[in-house]
Amino acid sequence: MKNTLFFGNGLNQLTNSGPSWNVLLKQLMGYNTFEYDKLTNTMIYERIFLDRAKPELENELYLKNEIASTMKDISSNEYYSKIFNLNFENYITTNYDYAFEKTIGIKPTSDNTEEIYSIRRKKVFGNTKLWYIHGEIDHPKSIQLGLDHYCGSIGKIDNYLKGNYTYEHEKEKIRLKNIKDKLNHKFDYDNVSWIELFFNTNIHIIGLGLDYSETDLWWILTKRARLMIDYNINNRIIFYTNRIDEQKKGLLESLKVEVVEIDSHKEIVNGKETTDYHSLTENIINKIANFTD
Repeated sequence: MKNTLFFGNGLNQLTNSGPSWNVLLKQLMGYNTFEYDKLTNTMIYERIFLDRAKPELENELYLKNEIASTMKDISSNEYYSKIFNLNFENYITTNYDYAFEKTIGIKPTSDNTEEIYSIRRKKVFGNTKLWYIHGEIDHPKSIQLGLDHYCGSIGKIDNYLKGNYTYEHEKEKIRLKNIKDKLNHKFDYDNVSWIELFFNTNIHIIGLGLDYSETDLWWILTKRARLMIDYNINNRIIFYTNRIDEQKKGLLESLKVEVVEIDSHKEIVNGKETTDYHSLTENIINKIANFTD
């Protein structure tokens, strides 16, 4: 079975140019700051947007343009080269930036027509596909942040799996088959969305915390687990981490996600012991490189 690499913002945090979520939030808040430690990221964004003087769509686009501007100069790093050298056919990311593209160094092709959602949003670099499932900075409307956008995306994913998803290609309206018929081998996979990769490839998750605000990801993992009750789904989804609380680990395992805890070196920074994320990432990539299904 083929393998897919799914990476998040953790890889960007290995360079000084990668802003954290907290940095972005404070920038978007401006002078209207508030406490948010008990709020999910999606609801923090909704409050930032709705607290603005005129919460209109053009103002939301202004917010997303701010984010795009902040992320446009994020540089690549050696770990992007290492994951690219895994030579997987498919890579999935929740990142909006182009750090991975800068590593590839090949001008991509793209025929995506989506403005807001990212069911089919990908770029093709020769034999490599990179799926931007939460949008990208060159298309600010597609940047997925608030609960409204997340829930809309879940609706699109649900339609895709049920065979109710349609799109237009070369003036022809295309309707895709439902996932149950594909699992029953009545129809081939159509290969136009990253969603199918959660059913027909092994998924290796790196640099992604799987925060509970990532409702679209938790939804598709739950849907897959429920479908596994009645359908023969043999792919593996593997979540690599250095630490995880027992509740989240138990939840992931109930969703048929394998949790692999990787030992990481410790280093002393400003007199405090902290995780050496560079060695951790190196260890995880080596683990993936030696993976055998």
